[in-house]
Amino acid sequence: MISAYAENGKISKALQVFDEMPVRETSSYNAMVTAMIKNKFDLGKAYDFFCAIPEKNAVSYATMITGFVKAGMFDKADRLYAETPVKFRDPVASNVLLSGYLRAGKFKEAVRVFEGMVVKDVVSCSSMVDGFCKIGKLVDARSLFDRMTEKNVITWTAMIDGYFKAGFFEDGFALFLRMRREGDVKVNANTLAVMFKACRDFVRHREGSQIHGLVSRLPLEFDLFLGNSLISMYSKLGYMSEAKAVFGVMKSKDSVSWNSLITGLVQRGLVSEAYELFENMPNKDILSWTDMIKGFSGKGEISKCVELFRMMPEKDDVTWTAMISAFVSNGCYEKALCWFRKMLREEVCPDSFTFSSVLSATASLAALVEGLQIHARALMMNMVYDLSVQNS
Repeated sequence: MISAYAENGKISKALQVFDEMPVRETSSYNAMVTAMIKNKFDLGKAYDFFCAIPEKNAVSYATMITGFVKAGMFDKADRLYAETPVKFRDPVASNVLLSGYLRAGKFKEAVRVFEGMVVKDVVSCSSMVDGFCKIGKLVDARSLFDRMTEKNVITWTAMIDGYFKAGFFEDGFALFLRMRREGDVKVNANTLAVMFKACRDFVRHREGSQIHGLVSRLPLEFDLFLGNSLISMYSKLGYMSEAKAVFGVMKSKDSVSWNSLITGLVQRGLVSEAYELFENMPNKDILSWTDMIKGFSGKGEISKCVELFRMMPEKDDVTWTAMISAFVSNGCYEKALCWFRKMLREEVCPDSFTFSSVLSATASLAALVEGLQIHARALMMNMVYDLSVQNS
């Protein structure tokens, strides 16, 4: 009953049930500590309940340490951990403190806890593999990974992702193939999302096709995270029919889903399809509007670019730059300069790409004086050293 009330945020009811109990067992006290922590009550009250427990167990210590860790009170968490009887430390309490330190970027403290553990389970070892990868210690991560007698999908995914983030695509992909070959652990949505991102970032068409073939054979739910990763990879690698198919079966979509597909279609020159999708997008944002301006610019439809720009509820420097670049790329140099002046009047700060575009316009018009004025402005904004500005 205490846990049920706590889950629904009814702390007063939980307290009433606790107070009316003729005999209170350790589990009842643990439930109250959990209730106080989950509902963000004063940790002092949670600690009072903890101290009142006549016979504390592993759950008691782990729960209270969790509360301190979540509140960022690592000194108190560490102190309580030191007071925890050895038989109650591993693996739960140790894992709570270990993962807390890793999430907070306190790697030295995490190593201290890990090295002090008598029982290191798959959770603690996986956490450390991930921790080593995040600070670039791939040799240490792989050494621990290879020594582990039991690995789960989190372990494999952390090590694979570690290789990719460090720029070692072949090592990461080889480890993924080994994971599939050994077959003890099945890939999940997170593993595949890591693979999709790597194939996209490294522009690996062949490997992307392999992952695509795997996905089509697996009974996976296209949740938001996995679906967005798939759309992003397919779009980057040019598999637009597959990207559209995933988008079509996704039960829920966010702005990332819509923008990834719109961007992919625009980049492949499928502007009409992109615009149809854009028209159906429930909550258009700056990125989607800007992508469509770029798309119509590539088709030479400047009037449509202007129409979209004027319809936008909000504009930023990227949007203005896209519009100015549209004029330049279509030979409308006078209009590019005119819109640059409008941009300044609107007090929108130009970036290096803006200056690059507008300087190209002045060069094409042989407008030396205005070009020098714009160059001086770029100099004042410390953008003259940007390569794109220098080249203009």
